[in-house]
Amino acid sequence: MDGTPEPGELRLPLALYRDSETGEMVIPADDVCSLLRASAQQWLAWEREGQAELDPQTVALLSGALVGLTDQIDIACISAAS
Repeated sequence: MDGTPEPGELRLPLALYRDSETGEMVIPADDVCSLLRASAQQWLAWEREGQAELDPQTVALLSGALVGLTDQIDIACISAAS
């Protein structure tokens, strides 16, 4: 395996950090949101290219749900930071 994504596979860099107080691994919310939005966009692109194994309506619904979840994360983070 040379690190090249397989067809239909999405790979994005994701920064992981260790919380200095708890020792738990954390991912910045901005990175999570970027990953979720990129995933939704990639699903739609695969559907347009005929590479999706799901019907267009299902892909659109799943992509929309993922974007909605991402919006909720954004709102929660903005609220927490205010």
